[in-house]
Amino acid sequence: MYVFNQGTQILTPLAEVTGQMSAGVVMTPVVSSTLLSVPGSNYTYLMANLKRGVMVNGLVQVEAGSQIGFYVMNSGNFTQWRSGNPSTVALANPAISSYNFTFVPDVDGPYYFVFSNQDAGHKNVIFSLDSVAFTRTPSPFIQYAAFEIILVGFLFVIVGVTTGKTKPKSWKEAATVTEGKPAKCKFCGKEVATGELFCPQCGRSQN
Repeated sequence: MYVFNQGTQILTPLAEVTGQMSAGVVMTPVVSSTLLSVPGSNYTYLMANLKRGVMVNGLVQVEAGSQIGFYVMNSGNFTQWRSGNPSTVALANPAISSYNFTFVPDVDGPYYFVFSNQDAGHKNVIFSLDSVAFTRTPSPFIQYAAFEIILVGFLFVIVGVTTGKTKPKSWKEAATVTEGKPAKCKFCGKEVATGELFCPQCGRSQN
């Protein structure tokens, strides 16, 4: 019942020691697969709110094998870049056609994903972005430990009840135990032969 109340997380240290933990990756969409059209000799961008320290994984695909420039900036640097001032990019690749990238934001807030087209004609780009979380999950043996403990306890109770019973002695066994032992007078303690009604020493009745 203690494990039920506290949750199986209290067994996590035990799971770690015994190797009952499995590693996994959880991908959560931040930007679903989106089609963007980038004008010729221009750029377009897409914004996403990200959390500091939470890894993100993205995919950029340009149609027909052509190339574009791809840049990632936080809000402050994006504003500086659009104003023509020096800025810092979190990620930069001036010529990509199919690009899978990963980075970890260093601040909370909006990040801008910029797609730059240096050619005259427009280009279509497909973009997606997921947050990445690494997890460690206890094995099913640990997750259902509370039920397993209760089952083992129930089995112990059954075994205890089954083997703990003592068989009462029958009247024949009881008679066998007392048979052959001479009775004693209730008053003086003198041995009285079986069947005698009076004590041979004090003469008192034994009934």
